[in-house]
Amino acid sequence: MDQKDRPWEKIYQTVNRVSPIPKEVWKKSEQLYTIRKLEYGDFLIKQGAQPTEFAFVFSGVLREYYLTDQGNEYIKSFNFPGDFTGSYFDLLTEQPSTCNIRAITDCELAVAKFSEFRKLFSQDIAWERLGRIFAENLFLKKARREYELLALSAEERYDLLLESRPDIEELVPQYHIASYLGITPVSLSRIRAKRKKD
Repeated sequence: MDQKDRPWEKIYQTVNRVSPIPKEVWKKSEQLYTIRKLEYGDFLIKQGAQPTEFAFVFSGVLREYYLTDQGNEYIKSFNFPGDFTGSYFDLLTEQPSTCNIRAITDCELAVAKFSEFRKLFSQDIAWERLGRIFAENLFLKKARREYELLALSAEERYDLLLESRPDIEELVPQYHIASYLGITPVSLSRIRAKRKKD
């Protein structure tokens, strides 16, 4: 990405929508980021490795997933342009990553060291407030995901996914969508066929 395009401005706009932060305060964080490109199949974070970075997605799609000892894959979320991604639980606990974060398409990211970002919290109340709101949003996202998996049918989960992300079937393969919904690709095909009939 051409630096003339001011890529950090995209990050600032996203952050500012979460929690307003003065531009002069934000400027201190720009030096933390570096541009990184991932090709299809590349890992940002590997399960079992020590995570140290988080990233902002400029372009492309990534998936966050767990891989069991039996080789079964369970997708917990997708990351689209404008999203932040990182194994936050493991970054906070400083433990080996419990999940993989891997590119579904070619991606362009802004990557930063989490330890350097956390140092900003003590420099201005705006950073501390941002960190708190991000943590609250992650908790809400996790609670919503648990509710959907435990209380809703696969068809209801599919409807909610399409409602929140109408373009997902153009961006993400069907077998990944099925994994995210907690069903088999065959079950997803049946749901899609039923919707077309209705």
